[in-house]
Amino acid sequence: METQKKNNDFHFTVFLHNFLYTLPHLIWIPLLLCVLAAGYRFYNARRSYSPAYETFAVYRVSANRAGSIDLNSYRYYLDANAANKIATTYRYAMESDQAKKLLQEKYGVSALPASVSCRVEATMLILTSRASTPQRAVDGLHMAAEIFPEASYSILGNFTLEVFDEAQVPDSPVTPPDFIRPTVKWGLAGLAIGLVLIGIFAGFRKTVHNSEDLHDLLNVPCLGLLPQVRFKARTGANRSVLLTNPKLDEGYIEAVRAVRFQLRKELEHQRAKIIMITSTIPGEGKSTLSANLALSLAEQGNRVTLVDCDLRKQTLKDLFRVKGSTRGLVELIAEHDRDLEAALTEVEGTQLRLLSGDKIAEQPQNFLSSPRLKQVMNALRKYSDFVIVDTPPSGLLSDAASLSQWVDGVIYVVRQDYVGQAAVLNSVSALNGLEVRFLGCVLNQTIRTTSASGYGYSNRRGSGYGYAYGYGKGYGYGKKHGKTDRTQEESEPYTK
Repeated sequence: METQKKNNDFHFTVFLHNFLYTLPHLIWIPLLLCVLAAGYRFYNARRSYSPAYETFAVYRVSANRAGSIDLNSYRYYLDANAANKIATTYRYAMESDQAKKLLQEKYGVSALPASVSCRVEATMLILTSRASTPQRAVDGLHMAAEIFPEASYSILGNFTLEVFDEAQVPDSPVTPPDFIRPTVKWGLAGLAIGLVLIGIFAGFRKTVHNSEDLHDLLNVPCLGLLPQVRFKARTGANRSVLLTNPKLDEGYIEAVRAVRFQLRKELEHQRAKIIMITSTIPGEGKSTLSANLALSLAEQGNRVTLVDCDLRKQTLKDLFRVKGSTRGLVELIAEHDRDLEAALTEVEGTQLRLLSGDKIAEQPQNFLSSPRLKQVMNALRKYSDFVIVDTPPSGLLSDAASLSQWVDGVIYVVRQDYVGQAAVLNSVSALNGLEVRFLGCVLNQTIRTTSASGYGYSNRRGSGYGYAYGYGKGYGYGKKHGKTDRTQEESEPYTK
């Protein structure tokens, strides 16, 4: 229950890291939703847009009567009260049957081509006309002014409208198109929805971020955490992530030594000598770790042999920049070469011996199941204090499973925030089914993004002894030397 609760805890730092990691891969989702939403809104706005043109004319009213008001006493000019009476009556008069009849008789239409309203200012009537075209607005106003006195005769009596200010043909609509604002709003809404979807995906993204994740997932001790290594971009600079590189950061070197220290305790406890190093998928840095652990063990004066068991692609030779022809497992097994010591290549400047050849196997399983492989492993056991075996990823190929019967223990490499927890668990479970002894696991290429605020490197037993020692130097390197362009995954023979 405690483990389940811990796995269900929400860590904002991890979520933010997952979100930023996922965003570049799925950025097309919010962008697509943004374009689709904005395009849809723009199309509908254009389709539904109807321009409205407006014009007006000012009339002076003269009449004998306006309803019950005697206009003669005012010398036939309407006062303000009379003008208000006419303006109030306008709508009813224009909707009457008499108005429709007049329109039909004079213009052959049953309705005005525009919407005409009437208002009063002092003793002036102002007719305002609105229509879909400028000419219809003008025509509608003229028609209304022409028939209005006659249509309202029964209500207001006899009066005439004298033009005080003539209507002008409008040159622009009074309702200009506003496509930008709604389009931007919908586009931003689509973008927000897309980002929310990415956030949901990031929330369900389960990878390994720290030693606690490894321990809870695999229930095996974590031998240590190796920081991500970066080199400043310099032409011709040595960017090899090997302990033999004098430019390598001291923090990384100390982290490897911490892993070695934990490994030596496990080896003494389980009396193991041949160690297989594998991972779930390519790109997690297992070959680099194999090489550096072998170098670190040889640094203590041990006789160490590093074996390249990737029979499909021999890569350790290139990693150490070994020149000339060499022999590896393929040559020893295929040619039944008994001179094992002669096949080992000395790594310059170290006490490490390398078994990595030039030939590859088209059918590796034939070699891995060969009785000769057992003889080679037994000979290496007698010849060496420690044997480090680098294998292909166990999550993709069965080579590691086949080799597991000839080794004493396995170190499992997991790259931080790289592989789903389910894939790691399935791969380790498959090896567990072969009764392989796990010496521990290593979390590789770690960064501080998901390790701050206590959600990171644990000091508990089996969570990476000594990793804090020297790790600050590793981060100091990046801060001191600025932006870099190379990480240790480039030394890994596979690509993601």
